[in-house]
Amino acid sequence: MFKFITLAIKNVLRNRRRTIITGLVLVFGATALILAGGFVSFSYQGLREGAIRGQLGHIQLYHKEFFDKEEEKPMELGIENVDEMKKKIITQSHVRFTMARVEFMGLISNGDKSAAFLARGIEPEKEKKLSGFALTSEKGKFLGETAENESEHEVILAKGLAKTLKAEPGDYLTLMATTSKGALNAMDVKVAGTYSTGVPEYDERALMVNLRTAQELLRTDKVTKLVVVLDETEKTDEMAAALQGLFPDFTIKRWIELATFYKSVVSLYNMIFAFLGVIIFIIVVLSSSNTMMMSIFERTREIGTQLAVGTSRIRLLVNFLYEGLVIGIFGGLLGLVIAYLVATVLNHSGISMPPPPGSTQGYPLNVDIVPEIFVGVFILIALTTVISTIVPALKASRMKIVDALGHV
Repeated sequence: MFKFITLAIKNVLRNRRRTIITGLVLVFGATALILAGGFVSFSYQGLREGAIRGQLGHIQLYHKEFFDKEEEKPMELGIENVDEMKKKIITQSHVRFTMARVEFMGLISNGDKSAAFLARGIEPEKEKKLSGFALTSEKGKFLGETAENESEHEVILAKGLAKTLKAEPGDYLTLMATTSKGALNAMDVKVAGTYSTGVPEYDERALMVNLRTAQELLRTDKVTKLVVVLDETEKTDEMAAALQGLFPDFTIKRWIELATFYKSVVSLYNMIFAFLGVIIFIIVVLSSSNTMMMSIFERTREIGTQLAVGTSRIRLLVNFLYEGLVIGIFGGLLGLVIAYLVATVLNHSGISMPPPPGSTQGYPLNVDIVPEIFVGVFILIALTTVISTIVPALKASRMKIVDALGHV
């Protein structure tokens, strides 16, 4: 086998210019696929962790009918006995912490102007631990950091809502919402700071208050859901199954089931990557086929001579397939090296991508170095060149000896 590969290398190097051009096509294809795959991998990981760290956590627990039944009154399908559930959950392996949330809506007013809001009652310290919360206002503080006494209620406003109400840290506003009994309740709150969700439309309506504030406003001890944060995202399925066994009467949702934006982006990127792969496959096939056809045309008399001296047609076919494999291997390997170098440069360049649709925040341009992608692309390039060589090789092996020897 070694001598046939050596012969294939010598034949490939006969016309160096044509081989180099074909090799460049292969290198470009391999590099493009690896960089695209690495960028997609980085984007997936960033979106995944962004969704988890931003709001979803790894697992969420709800009332068993939360997704099947409409609430007639706020918190009707809330979770009771939260503290007992937390104690059971925190004993499970891979659980970092768990926290409760209350989600509600209502009106907020500055005395002159009112606006509808979508609110979340949170446990501030745990929320900061999950997402590394950052405020947009320099003078602002997070919940619990500015309260003069424990009875004072605070709110942090999304920057769009703060702009609508012309509210700044230190101002007082009034929250109005329907209680769990169906009555209307109001509460004065102090603006602690402002933040951004990254989604302009949501920034127009969002705010956060302390969990205690939300429960007092709604007159309830229930919470909307429990959020479970793990030490490893890869343990999500395992822990979701464990929690379902621990709480069979509750609905358990993994982050992937709630991350609709993530799933949409993954589906889109997968289609783009597949389309890119098909285009590069076609380019490689056409380029390699053209190279082999030209090589066969130039070596027609040589092929006739080989057949005349007893070389079998199968051996002739295999020789040309070896040549295609040699071109694919060298082109693929060089593509891997160049792709690695380009990815390394990009990862240290500090280039930022523009904000995606619906967001106000950009993100760094990084390319993951994924061994599986490197190996997969190398195999794809090598196989593609062999496949593209089959038709020209079959044509060469089927030549008539007399016609080949008489070719001019």
